[in-house]
Amino acid sequence: MFVVIMGAGRVGYLVARMLETEGHDVTVIELDGERAEELSLQLNGLVIEGDATDPKTLEEANIKQANAFAALTGKDDANILACILAKSLNPDIKTSLRVSNPKNKNLLEGVEDLRKYFDFIISPEEIAAEYITRNITTPGFDRVLFPREGAEIVQFPIDKAKGIAGKKVKELNLPKGALIVAIYNEKGNLIIPSGDTVLPERGFLIIFAKKDVLESVREMFGGNEEENGGS
Repeated sequence: MFVVIMGAGRVGYLVARMLETEGHDVTVIELDGERAEELSLQLNGLVIEGDATDPKTLEEANIKQANAFAALTGKDDANILACILAKSLNPDIKTSLRVSNPKNKNLLEGVEDLRKYFDFIISPEEIAAEYITRNITTPGFDRVLFPREGAEIVQFPIDKAKGIAGKKVKELNLPKGALIVAIYNEKGNLIIPSGDTVLPERGFLIIFAKKDVLESVREMFGGNEEENGGS
């Protein structure tokens, strides 16, 4: 997979390193010249000094050939604009948007005309706040956010075209090593499923699965790995 990353701060750098460790090709666009020069010595991929909100910079990074684009700076406006530009230049690209303000996340997810530009929206600040709150209010649990070794937590829409709506969980024949841990219906209500739980007409599934069965899970619920941007 070929990934273009905007922003080489702590988040962008760590994502780039992780992707390279997994064997993916990475190009990083960094506005700060000194930071770009520093990273060019630390990463195997190309590091471009430039502004990813400029279409010329995105084209220099070969955005039209990229499989995925991640806007990971601490500036929401720049990240949003860069994702829109990336999607405009390459409609098939998978975009990941970082937003620092959770209000922006809710807004972008709620406006259909904007949502088409962002395949994945994440707010690290919101995740950190929730993690801290849960450990304050319900201490004593070992929690893992984004487990990286051996398993992943993934989300898939409940799509009539896949033939799963209306089925019971036990009828899905999930591969060994995969477990549906939560179901959300179209109103956003959380369901903790049992084998007899019937999937709603619309909503999405939260599945915990080992990496070696993720491809089978994707084929069942979300298409092949390439369509989902890989793991």
